[in-house]
Amino acid sequence: PAQAEKQKNGTLPPALETALSALLADAPQGKANPDAAAVNTVLDFVATNTQAPNKVRPESRPQGSGAYLKETLNLPLRKLVGYMLDPSIPGEAIYPSVVRRNAWMPGSPILKDSAALIGAAYPPAAPIVTRGVEYEETTPDTSSGCYYSYKLNRLFVLADYKGRTALISVSVMPGQSSVGLRGAIVGNDKDWTYVYTPEKGTNLAMLGWAETYLYGSASVSVFMESAPGSGKVDIAIFKWAKAGWKGSNVVKASHITAGLKRFTACLRQVMESPRLPSSDAIAARYAGLKAMGDTELRAQLSSFGAHLAKQNDDPLDEKAFRSVLDNGAYPGTLKRDDAIAELMKLYMRQQLGTLP
Repeated sequence: PAQAEKQKNGTLPPALETALSALLADAPQGKANPDAAAVNTVLDFVATNTQAPNKVRPESRPQGSGAYLKETLNLPLRKLVGYMLDPSIPGEAIYPSVVRRNAWMPGSPILKDSAALIGAAYPPAAPIVTRGVEYEETTPDTSSGCYYSYKLNRLFVLADYKGRTALISVSVMPGQSSVGLRGAIVGNDKDWTYVYTPEKGTNLAMLGWAETYLYGSASVSVFMESAPGSGKVDIAIFKWAKAGWKGSNVVKASHITAGLKRFTACLRQVMESPRLPSSDAIAARYAGLKAMGDTELRAQLSSFGAHLAKQNDDPLDEKAFRSVLDNGAYPGTLKRDDAIAELMKLYMRQQLGTLP
């Protein structure tokens, strides 16, 4: 019990924990807009904290144990916001190593509000707020190979902090995820090549049978100009997660930190690339794919399917994987939306010059 008690206690000032709780509580649609004091408390900490990120420990919440990460990206905030908040650009184009695909649910306010955030004055005279509900599927987990789908309540606040513009992005999973299915990373995670099977379970030795779930997930991410009008963005992320099987949580702070590093490394690889296509070009490619018939989508993936059929590193040599890979069968196993997402990633790799 002493150990569990220790885990509960974070290292953050109580006012900051209260502010983070307030932002998480305000994530669902229909809630009041976040209190300016809560927003400022979070921005203040992120801007002034001098402790090493691994010493910053948010306390555990119903969504699990917490971790914190801070990084800097070499691009202006306005450019980042222009890609992140444009609903015509799918998440798999910007976060290809963590998101298999994501989409805003119909009726999400961000679908009509995004232009106001993307075109806002920096810094904004008053905070600009929007929300949405996102459907998301993950890429395979680096250790277990499991992938999951779930819905997320999302809240965005664009605000002024002493002349520096900041985007706060809040996400909270309202329920648990679908059961974990077996997937695999092919080669290097930086290549964004993944295989997804319909089989329940994991790739872990002795735990192949385990039916795993994400029981909880929440985050408060801050993307703030390093200085007013700066060409750099400081990213600070508070994140909580709870996952496992039969109700038990196996997630440690170190797992969460590794996931956050995977997210920021991928965002950096895409957003800092001198070859990054314009947001309009990505949106046009996405619209073009959505207009294609199923047969054409699968035809466009046939060489990818043939490439995957030749891969047989562990665990791809197992029956669960061979049954979807052999004879170039893979494109035919994908649902329409998944085929589009796969072609989006191939497009991004081609544009960024990472396709062999």
